[in-house]
Amino acid sequence: MAHMPNQRPAIRLLLAIVSCVAISQAQQAQSAPPPAILEIYRDPVKPAKMVEYTRLEGEAALACARASTWPYLTLQAITGPQIEVWYIEGFDSYASVEHSSEPFTRNPTLGAELNRLMEAKVNLVGDARVVFAHYRDDLSSNVELMQPRARFFTVTLVTVRPGHEREFEEIHRTLKSVRQKAGAADNRVVYQIASGMPKNIYLIFSAQHSLQNAGIALDPAVDDYTADVDDSTRNRLDDYTRVAVQSSETWLFSVNPAMSNPAGEWIADDPEFWRSSPPLQRQAPARKPADAPK
Repeated sequence: MAHMPNQRPAIRLLLAIVSCVAISQAQQAQSAPPPAILEIYRDPVKPAKMVEYTRLEGEAALACARASTWPYLTLQAITGPQIEVWYIEGFDSYASVEHSSEPFTRNPTLGAELNRLMEAKVNLVGDARVVFAHYRDDLSSNVELMQPRARFFTVTLVTVRPGHEREFEEIHRTLKSVRQKAGAADNRVVYQIASGMPKNIYLIFSAQHSLQNAGIALDPAVDDYTADVDDSTRNRLDDYTRVAVQSSETWLFSVNPAMSNPAGEWIADDPEFWRSSPPLQRQAPARKPADAPK
């Protein structure tokens, strides 16, 4: 709920503007690097409380859209140990993180509204957690975190044995180099935890356009990242994995437009998908009586 900015400007796009600039903004989004810092607000939702929770978070997103706060992306877990919702904001620096609170400071009404909604959902959730993570360009493929028309994400949480970060990172540097040389598709975006969870945990995000694509990504027999390496390199990487990786777990998330405050370029790229998001609901023109069917 209004916890996650992005480094992109606050949403001010009208639907007419969106349709005019869709192509250019989508191209910019494809070439932009992932945010240097992610703030992730992890909200565990109690069983059978998702409907009411979604309603309250939709109100919160609408309040943020009206106040032109920083955009945020909302992911809802489909798999995992519990029902969990992640609110993700991206920043280029911690100075930007600090500035993201300014809309709430300048707008007491917004702060009061969000406090009301937080109190209303207190019995719907467990203990929330705020996490900061740093982008690892050296381990990631050259893609944007929020890719055009992304509907799902797989997120792999890898816990690395303390003192063996070097071996783990060598695995992903090698895979990045080999797959780039082979021209193979690769949409891994790697972040390392900085605060809120143990620092020896890495998050590997992969945007997916459909549930079918996500299912393929979850099947190592079909989507094998080591398929382009030779036997010697594969054996070396297997050795590093055995030494470095303590545990690995992959969650499947769906992008939830109704609880997001999306950036303008996301809307421009996929307006139909984002139609249920609060900014578009707010901007939808009211039908005039003269337009009514006769």
